[in-house]
Amino acid sequence: MKLAYSFTLAVALAAIPGCGSSISGLCEDKCDCTGDCSPDDEDDCIDNLEDAERAAVEEGCEDQFDEAIACVESEFECRGGDVDIDGCSREGENLASCAGLDVRIMFWAAF
Repeated sequence: MKLAYSFTLAVALAAIPGCGSSISGLCEDKCDCTGDCSPDDEDDCIDNLEDAERAAVEEGCEDQFDEAIACVESEFECRGGDVDIDGCSREGENLASCAGLDVRIMFWAAF
């Protein structure tokens, strides 16, 4: 129960601009960086990350998902129109080990 409350609180805080992780904010940043996203591309990015999050939660891997998102937020750099999140390979591996390769693929497909 306590874990469910903590996760619900974290998700609620993430939806508030300027607080916590923001899937839509990361996708917007990605599109701003690459300069070639249509509204559909940005929606696909959001959908991929939300699908990965749901799958991770179903597998009991919400902590690993949250760590991967937090890493992307902290490592995110735009370099010459490309997103650089090279410092997040460990977090991606942890997510894959817990939730499976499909979740990792959904997660990284967004970037």
